[in-house]
Amino acid sequence: MLLLGVMGIGWVLTTSTSSESTRPEIIEALSPEPDSQAPRQTSIDVDVPVDYRVEIWIDYRGSGDLSANWVRVPEGEITVIEATGQYSWRPTPGSPFLQEWQPGQQRVRIVWDTRTGIPDPGVYEFSFRIG
Repeated sequence: MLLLGVMGIGWVLTTSTSSESTRPEIIEALSPEPDSQAPRQTSIDVDVPVDYRVEIWIDYRGSGDLSANWVRVPEGEITVIEATGQYSWRPTPGSPFLQEWQPGQQRVRIVWDTRTGIPDPGVYEFSFRIG
């Protein structure tokens, strides 16, 4: 009985971790950190192995809309350094997509797959706060 209690406590401790601890190994670095607070000029920075490609999606909610509205960031707005597997994007003035972060909770979805060879697709979602 004591063993079951200890196992139960261990299960609760391992499943009650932050989203940062569950970040997939394929994402070598990520900024901003999940569940962190960031300034309005922050960018989404993702590092993956060089033979992978990344899509960045933003949960773009209209005012008062509580349902998710995932929108893919246009490829032309993402800075990519293929030689190092770095992807970076930030809202910019004049962008037809998103000009600036609004204060509050922001949700991001990272989608990846290999460029060539055996497919290895995956998805990781996280949130951070502006303001």
